[in-house]
Amino acid sequence: MRIKVSFLGGLNEIGKNMTLFEFDNEMIILDVGFEFPSADLLGIDRVIPDITYALENKKKIKAIILSHGHADHIGGLRYFSKDLGYPPIYATALTIGIVKSELPSYVSKNLQFNEVTLPSSVKIGRMKIDFIRVTHSIPDGMATVFHTPYGNIFHSGDFKVDLTPIDGKPIDLQGIAHAGKEGTLLYLGDSTNADEPGFTASEKTVGLKLEDLIRAWSGRIIVATFSTNLHRVQQVFDIAEKVNRKVLVDGRSMMNTIQVAKELGYSSIPNHLLVKQQESQSIPDKKLIVLTTGTQGEPFSGLTKMAHNQHDVLKLKKGDKVIISADPIPGNEASVTKNINSLIRLGADVVYRTEGIHASGHGSREDLRLMMSLIKPTFFIPVHGEYRQMFAHCKIAHEVGVPEENTKICDNGASIELTKTTMKQVGRVPASPVYIDGRNIGDIGQSVINERKVLSREGVLNVVVIADIKKRVMTTSPLIETKGLISSDFSSDLYEKVTKGIQEIVKKWSTQNGKGSDLEIMIKGYLSGFFSSEVHRRPVIFVSVIES
Repeated sequence: MRIKVSFLGGLNEIGKNMTLFEFDNEMIILDVGFEFPSADLLGIDRVIPDITYALENKKKIKAIILSHGHADHIGGLRYFSKDLGYPPIYATALTIGIVKSELPSYVSKNLQFNEVTLPSSVKIGRMKIDFIRVTHSIPDGMATVFHTPYGNIFHSGDFKVDLTPIDGKPIDLQGIAHAGKEGTLLYLGDSTNADEPGFTASEKTVGLKLEDLIRAWSGRIIVATFSTNLHRVQQVFDIAEKVNRKVLVDGRSMMNTIQVAKELGYSSIPNHLLVKQQESQSIPDKKLIVLTTGTQGEPFSGLTKMAHNQHDVLKLKKGDKVIISADPIPGNEASVTKNINSLIRLGADVVYRTEGIHASGHGSREDLRLMMSLIKPTFFIPVHGEYRQMFAHCKIAHEVGVPEENTKICDNGASIELTKTTMKQVGRVPASPVYIDGRNIGDIGQSVINERKVLSREGVLNVVVIADIKKRVMTTSPLIETKGLISSDFSSDLYEKVTKGIQEIVKKWSTQNGKGSDLEIMIKGYLSGFFSSEVHRRPVIFVSVIES
């Protein structure tokens, strides 16, 4: 049997996870996620994996497995399902519920959903696959075990070792140990917190801290968290019940997730605690908790709208307490800090990066060390993390006893081939990021991003010259417009200089036997040199010569 693993996303980054497992002429896809764009991807809405290689092997695809319900693992289904031929989906009930709530109906109605219980085993094609419960920041996360003739391939999914989870369903260490005893050929492990010491705190500890903060405050309270962190959301409602407060859920994504969780029995949120926006206006501040999104500074989130005083209903004021119950994802620090400054400026008491108000859903060093000890892999590849985190995870593997030559840090696009005794990279597959810009998918390349960066730094200059081509003279003063270059009120001194320079260019052109297009080139060359020397900028220049 030929065993091959190819990474389309999720390496050297947090997001757009997608891994392909090939067993002879069969392919199984694990996760199909997207990534929110970093600040330097101007105008981009989402970043998704390049699925060229999967499309080239479309006939091989037997299924898509979804490890849990976070967007960086399921968000790509909206864009890929049709092109991939609507493969059957294997996921837990909550993950399926979230997928269905997020997908357009024309996509979800064509998908065949197969509900996975934990623990369980299924046969997909000729491959036996086990699903084992892991704990994360959303219920029903699962590790996936692919049985092969050479040994098992174990993918941890996103996990931490939480023995006291809110839903009473701890990580299945016994099932993981059993998989390790069967023999693990390759372990693919979540590396997000590999450089953090100790064990990651249990979610239950967050509830205790939040309750202390909420009980001690007599004004209105706004709690911001991830919409899919159902354990955190449940704890906020449990606290509200204890302290006799109502809860306003602000944000479509959070309300959708809560609704799905309630319908499927994953949360026990009583309806009498929920209030609508208009109802909330008549509730005393000391009786209200607002539960919202925006912990990462997302532009259209509830917290960001409040921070910039742009929310339709919720206006922050002195006496409000804002609890940001999450840590910034790398790359989001600037937007998060901007929101915090704005919230404080509006008079809110802001609690952020305070010990106890957030617990990560990813395991720290000791969680990873325990998992590695149970799995006992022959080979190890760290996944789901930046390079520094994957490097730290490899060090843990070496400390546990995996030989250094049996570990490998890969990049997106790497294809790994396995035998019973070897692991080697056998080439690369297309894995450049694909940008979603409005309705454009993949039409925006890096060159366009670079052009946008130039526009943002240097600005735009547009000049219209009206000339009598036959008489070879400029009939009126040039029309000059700038965007992002200098003040919109084009200074008279600068305008006079530019106008005089263009007039000189027209005179020079009039002595030549050139065309109108030649005049455009000459004016553009002059303007480029002028703004470079006078303003120290190289704007994007557009020149139009109109015949009068």
